[in-house]
Amino acid sequence: LDAIGVYVQGLTKKVGPCGGAGGSAKDMDLTGVTRITKLGIRYGEAIDAITVSFERNGSTQSTDLWGGNGGSLTEINLKSDEYITYVSGYAGNLGDLFIVRSLQFITNLASYGPYGVSEGTPFGFSALDGQIIGFHARSGTYLDAIGVYIQATR
Repeated sequence: LDAIGVYVQGLTKKVGPCGGAGGSAKDMDLTGVTRITKLGIRYGEAIDAITVSFERNGSTQSTDLWGGNGGSLTEINLKSDEYITYVSGYAGNLGDLFIVRSLQFITNLASYGPYGVSEGTPFGFSALDGQIIGFHARSGTYLDAIGVYIQATR
């Protein structure tokens, strides 16, 4: 044996969620996921729902709609060299529900949002020297809570 090579994949850490305890648990299977390509956000007085599109083993796949069909739909299409570095928002009351009220996404190239209403308790997830490679959540009629998967790149 003259040489050996080692491939080290970035470590991935699950962080959060922030928000309320309602709804049911939602999660991305990160097996083979290389990057997030698009985010769909439904919002009005709160974040109604989110859907995430991503590349896995050379093809584009998407999560189900995490939340309800209310609000207006905005889609964020990420460039091929763009990745999410920071997600922030507010969690607060809408009537009797404690849910995600707003979301903002910051990438290495741009800032998107905030979407929804910035009222309640602020939260944020920073990837530092890495990238946000996936999401997990709780949802029902609205997006009750959201968390991220951070992949270290250094």
